Amino acid sequence: DRPRPGTGPVLLEPTPGVGKKVATSSPKLLEAVQRDMRLSRAQAITRLGRQDAAGAVESRARRAAGRSFAGAWLNGDGSSLMVAVTDQRVAPAVRAAGGNPKLVAHRRGELEIARLKLRAHNDKTSGKTSGKATGTVVRGWHIDLARNRVVVQAAPGKQAAAARWVAAAGVPAGLVAYDTGQAPLKAAADVRGGDSFTNSFSKRKCTAGFTVKPLLNVDVLGTDGFITAGHCVDKGNFVDLDDSLIPGVGRTNQSPFPLPGTPPVNSQTQLRDRAFVQFNPGLGTQALPTARSGLFTTIPIVGSQAAGVGSVVCSYGRSSGYRCGPLLSTFQDVIVDLRDDIDNRGSPTILDVHTARFCSSPGDSGGPVITPEGQAQGTVVGSNCTGVGLTSVYQPINRSMNDLQVRLKLAGARPPTPGPVITSFNCYSDGDDENALFTCELYWTGGTDPKQVQVSSNGRWLRKIDNSDYNYYVFAGNCAPFGSTYARVTVVDDDGRRDEDSNPSVCNLS
Repeated sequence: DRPRPGTGPVLLEPTPGVGKKVATSSPKLLEAVQRDMRLSRAQAITRLGRQDAAGAVESRARRAAGRSFAGAWLNGDGSSLMVAVTDQRVAPAVRAAGGNPKLVAHRRGELEIARLKLRAHNDKTSGKTSGKATGTVVRGWHIDLARNRVVVQAAPGKQAAAARWVAAAGVPAGLVAYDTGQAPLKAAADVRGGDSFTNSFSKRKCTAGFTVKPLLNVDVLGTDGFITAGHCVDKGNFVDLDDSLIPGVGRTNQSPFPLPGTPPVNSQTQLRDRAFVQFNPGLGTQALPTARSGLFTTIPIVGSQAAGVGSVVCSYGRSSGYRCGPLLSTFQDVIVDLRDDIDNRGSPTILDVHTARFCSSPGDSGGPVITPEGQAQGTVVGSNCTGVGLTSVYQPINRSMNDLQVRLKLAGARPPTPGPVITSFNCYSDGDDENALFTCELYWTGGTDPKQVQVSSNGRWLRKIDNSDYNYYVFAGNCAPFGSTYARVTVVDDDGRRDEDSNPSVCNLS
């Protein structure tokens, strides 16, 4: 007989050497982790080792949970990996894999579709009276894996109005929780991540994120450059590096600004806040594969593997230096106040940002967010450094690279990794008639970042949610009007390796 599983927490076994390597190679960064997380040196080293071990444990737990897997996150002190499951019967297998199962009511796909409905409602109500709720009543929304709910950030005293806005979006009340009280978010030579620069036109001061190379000659420049926050620069703007005597060392190749249409921008304007600045040729500017870890120290950038919820991430900005804290949530849509003393860029809804518990100051926008091990995470968008929370949001780097068609400059060759392997592809429909809806959830392991998913289906009105950073993808649509509705998926990693799966009969209208 199989032995009865224990009931105590399953602790993560730290990956040997990871924390000590950070302490040796980036002592200033480890000091920031100790300071901001209120840890001793030994505790910080242990936490980083456990954080590194969590990835492999999650992969095993995801396989063990199968179709009932609903997300994973590190607990408060980073000692254990919590795993949400929708079926208690898989709990023993999840524990055996090293995770701590938590029974939840809702599939991850249910929550993702609810989040998509809120985004669509925000977009649909643009310019209408009901759309004014966003910003004044609702300040953002995201999925909280631990609570197994879509959490809507409501302005103080506005929860009832926020609930009416959610109901109008067609989201069931049982899928939603509300948070109130948080202040609005505000935009916060050789080149490396963390270097400061100035927009030559507007004189706005920001921080460079990560140095990158273009996949194609996306402009006549064809040179390397860096990623930063989109609100720092308009397309075509030149930038000056603050520690360079040569003006106009780079030009903004891609940015969501200036926005089309008539100002002012409002909360129904939805965008991703990232930009690509290319170096002007002939000036000898080099893109170094590092990020600042102090005024005179750097850390090598070794990849872009996304940190899990609860992991420690750190950011370097021209105003704040290094700040570190736990990753609180992922893929949040949030209204950010981009108004400052230079101009009024309004308060658009920034899509798919991650939230971490550290403070950023004006001038830190665009700066790099990394793990202490040197994995690139994203670029700073904005921060709330008043009231409850002290949080910053950042745009994830892998999505930015795919959107901007660039790739990170890395310090050395990437270590070998297995290609993507699909571990679960499940589809659900709510009926077999012409009005039936279906949802498909895809999980996989392995693959080099950034990864992409290709979807093929004869279903109608497909809506897709790309969480490839965490090896997860969901899409939904209406069943085909006759016959069987099929769905095919292909996961492709950055080295061109792929895995495929299909469901020949998601729903069947005979």
